[in-house]
Amino acid sequence: MTPDAMQVSAGTAVIWDFDETLAQRPGRWTGCLREVLDELAPGHGIQESAIAAHLKTGFPWHSPWRSHPELSSPAEWWKTVEELLANAFQRLGVAQTRARDFAMRAHERYADGEVSWQTYPDAEPALDRLARAGVPQFMLSNHVPELPSIVDSLGLHGYFERIFTSAAIGFEKPHPESYGTAIRAIGPARSTWMIGDNPEADCRGAERRGIKGILLRREPHDERTPAAIERCASDLRQAVAMILDPTT
Repeated sequence: MTPDAMQVSAGTAVIWDFDETLAQRPGRWTGCLREVLDELAPGHGIQESAIAAHLKTGFPWHSPWRSHPELSSPAEWWKTVEELLANAFQRLGVAQTRARDFAMRAHERYADGEVSWQTYPDAEPALDRLARAGVPQFMLSNHVPELPSIVDSLGLHGYFERIFTSAAIGFEKPHPESYGTAIRAIGPARSTWMIGDNPEADCRGAERRGIKGILLRREPHDERTPAAIERCASDLRQAVAMILDPTT
């Protein structure tokens, strides 16, 4: 590491998003429900587009301006989300008497870090480079209560000082208090950065709290990239270089 990079890292902290930044579950919730249908209702013939149509509202992160401290225990959070999933299964044709079992199975599969979750190839090298530079790293994600165990299953837990999931803290990005939770944990730092794939949750919302956002866009011509975003990276190597290398 260059002397300039050492100077930068000395007063720097990094907050990471998780899903679609460091790791992915192909198909996300839609894929998870399809897997459950494949398992419990083989030959169902339901297309993923039909499943996705019933998952566009209702999750806590669909209303990020609302705090939800009443859902900050895993049991209460999953009670609410399993009801949402059971209703989706019913609308897809699953009998009411079986929909709850389908929802519980979706819960089990989604929360299991060894089922379908996979890290991106550039994730561990990026985390390792920051760790070797002495940069404290944190995670802040709109996610399920079991996020820390998912991260552990992927072999990444040791890189993080703290892992914050919205299901536990009661706030979804870009709610200001979501970032506030991470800021208080970080403590005094000359420069705090956030790396993530969502323009609002990982960049604009972070910037409003004084955090420098880097928008991850693995597809260079992604039409979702807003022109107003100041910093964009095509991969995690480039994102980390923006933080550690002053000339990048």
